[in-house]
Formats: sequence, structure tokens, C-alpha cells
Amino acid sequence: MTRRRSLGEGLLILGGGHDEPGGSAVRRIADETRARGGKLVICASSSSEPEEVARQHAEMLRDAGVEQIEVLDLRIREDSLSDASIRTLDGASAVFLTGGDQLRLTATIGDTPVFRRMHEIYASGGIVAGTSSGCAAIPETMLTDGPGDAAPRADEIGMAPGLGLLSGVILDSHFAERGRIGRLILAVSQNPKNLGIGVDEDTAIVVRGRALEVIGSGSVYVLDGSAIRYSSLSGQPRGGGVVSTFGVTVHVLADGDRFDLESRTPLVEAVPERRASG
Repeated sequence: MTRRRSLGEGLLILGGGHDEPGGSAVRRIADETRARGGKLVICASSSSEPEEVARQHAEMLRDAGVEQIEVLDLRIREDSLSDASIRTLDGASAVFLTGGDQLRLTATIGDTPVFRRMHEIYASGGIVAGTSSGCAAIPETMLTDGPGDAAPRADEIGMAPGLGLLSGVILDSHFAERGRIGRLILAVSQNPKNLGIGVDEDTAIVVRGRALEVIGSGSVYVLDGSAIRYSSLSGQPRGGGVVSTFGVTVHVLADGDRFDLESRTPLVEAVPERRASG
């Protein structure tokens, strides 16, 4: 019997920069894959060099202990309609989305038989992992563009429909390394019902149900715009200057920390220091 579950369970979302098989995020992918049957499918459709990127990731994951790896070779949208591509996903317990251009990924697989098969794998108990652009593409709404390390301007950010595997969030990767807090604040200011989640390199979040856990050496930043009391976006014509926003709440999470996406609060009991002193 197929086990159905709520959106958000079984996601491994990586911030990029994870090129070591011994890294905690990669080990977690390998462990989760083996626990579910052992077959992992790599989709490198977001990359401009999919063959090379898929080869590199296959080598990394094989070194981490994944024995059965196949590559879903989707160069154009027509490939996502083929029976051969769908068969590649048969028996998969995990799908890994590599980095590149998230718009290229969604344009290639969005609302195709391959897209629907990925959702079936996820809904029946498999996992979906994504890194870099593969991270950004996972939610219903994805961040597609915007400068890092610069003051946010209203006309310098792009958003589009994503893969719809996680609701109520906007994800960004390479977060501290590329100075992306300004663009994520702007994304949250445009739609405060979404939490903004920025993931550093060599760091990942594991999402089960409506809770996330941080693993890795960097930080995860959760931006909550529900208490925004003013944003110049509400009165500023598109194409205006730097956006001002008052009242964004920022949580900074480290390895082992957990966060409840429903209540928008850190799960303090999970913090090691609090557990030790309790």
C-alpha cells in the first residue's frame, strides 16, 4: 500500500559546495537512499554541462556508499515525455537534483510525465535531494535571480513557479558565501506568507513533515516576514530604488538545530546546550 504523507517529508536540501563524499549532507543522502531500497537517480538538467556534472555527482555519491546510481539524461523538454526517461525512475528511492539554472530545470521537466513520476516517488516514501539551483527549485515558489552582496532593489529580483515539493517557503543557496541576505529579504517582503530560508555551503536541511533539521558546517538563516510593519514596496513603483523593510525576524540555525515551519519557531529543546542543562 502506498504511504501518503504531507508536503515536506523526505527532502534533503543542500546549500552547495558539498564536493566531499565524507561531508555530513552527502552521507545523509547515502544513508537515506540505502534505507529506502538503494537506487538513486541523478538529474542534472539544470546544468549547461549535464554529462560532466552527473558524472561528478555519481562519483561523489558512490564514494559515500550509494551502490545503485542511474542518470536521468534530459537535455530538452521532449526527453521528459519519453517512456525511456520514465523507466529510468522505476524503482528509485531517491532523486538528486544538481546545480545550474533552476529555470532550465523547471522548463525541462515541469508538468511532464517525468515531473509527475518524481512527485509519485516522493509521495510514496522516497526522498528528493537538491543542491544549489536544485535547492532553489524545490518549493512552490522559487527564487530565480537577484544580485548577491548588494542592496536589494525592487526591479532586481526574479521569482517563478518551482517544483511544488515544499509549500510556504522560498529557498536560497550559497547564502553567506555570496552575500544573498538582501535578495532573500526582498523576496520575503514581496510575499510575507513565505518563509525565506538561506542555506550556506557545506550545509543542508532535512525536512520531515513541517519541521526542518540543520546538518553541516555552516548556518541556515530563516527569515520570517509575518511581522513586517512597513515595506517601501507597497508604495514604490516598480523600477524604484533600494527597498526598505521594517520588522523582518531572522533566526540563525546551526548543525543539529531544528525549526517548526508551521509555528515559525525554533525547536529550542533540540539545542544541545539546552538538552545538557535540562
